[in-house]
Amino acid sequence: MTNFVSNKTEGSMNKYWRYVLRHFIAWSLAFILWGLMREFGQEVVQDFDPLTFTQRLRLHTVIGVVSGFLFGSLDYIIDTKVYKYVSLGRAMAIGLGSFLVVVFLFLTFAMRVFTRVAGVEFNMETYTDFLFSSEMILLLFYIFLVGFFIDMFKQIDKKLGPGNLWRMIKGEFYQPKEDERIFMFLDLKSSTAIAEELGHIQYSKLIQDCFKDLKVVEKYNAEVYQYVGDEAVLTWSKDVGLTNSNCLRAFFEFSEKLQNRSDYYTRKYGVVPEFKAGLNIGQIVVAEVGEIKTEIAYHGDTINTAARIQEQCNVLGRSILISEKLKSSLQLDTSFSSSHVGDILLKGKTNKVNIYSIEAS
Repeated sequence: MTNFVSNKTEGSMNKYWRYVLRHFIAWSLAFILWGLMREFGQEVVQDFDPLTFTQRLRLHTVIGVVSGFLFGSLDYIIDTKVYKYVSLGRAMAIGLGSFLVVVFLFLTFAMRVFTRVAGVEFNMETYTDFLFSSEMILLLFYIFLVGFFIDMFKQIDKKLGPGNLWRMIKGEFYQPKEDERIFMFLDLKSSTAIAEELGHIQYSKLIQDCFKDLKVVEKYNAEVYQYVGDEAVLTWSKDVGLTNSNCLRAFFEFSEKLQNRSDYYTRKYGVVPEFKAGLNIGQIVVAEVGEIKTEIAYHGDTINTAARIQEQCNVLGRSILISEKLKSSLQLDTSFSSSHVGDILLKGKTNKVNIYSIEAS
């Protein structure tokens, strides 16, 4: 249990710094650009003549770094603490209000820095002149424009999967290429019976809630390849998935999350959802496919085998099954125990596959 807790904490901190780093880079570049635009031809309220161009550029860089920390922290809080618990409309209102507060704090900080470095007295008259100047209006528009593009690219990256937008821009998937990856097929147990009992609308809401809780796998660097009905397909690069048994910890973390919210699920749906999983590792081919709708697709027997292993969970009465190839690649610590459940001929296969069950110690 200690390993899981420490991994959760580490995962949360890593996620926070990813948010901050993204904003560090974006806002630093944005304010370097602002400094260049301000230097060449833009009419400004205060020239700060004592400062050289290089000094002003350095100051804009520092301000960009500080704004990256402020806006990155705000983005992390809104994404992890607000969007999950309130309606979209209320979350947007909270996000906009918080953004305006952070903008005000940032502008106050920036004004104090420039006046102090330039040796100009900072007083209410100077501050008021700046707040109601045409430069201020332009700066606010610029800040909102930069914030809009950061959020837009974040949403596109979320749709494609973390990091895949940049890979598509570079053309990495234009030509099919081989890769070695781990795949996990997650499926809701007793899904047919639950759907019949709840009805289509309530069942869809249940799946929505389950896949919101699936977000916990981010801390184990899992990528969601696709959702198919009540099934989710997760994937890892070989090294990432094997490190600290991330591919296994993700499943048990998700299961624990559902159990911790059992009161909520029982109250709303009359059932606590449980998922079963099948995992496999091996060579696949990845390529960008489609014209009307473009997406990154994985092809290969590795994926099919993972799906067939997951189907054996019901037959064998187990929650998580993995292939022998994956088991031999993992270095299991005392957090897990494994047991051989059979040499099984899977559907559509000509050769039997050794399958193991995993339990959390």
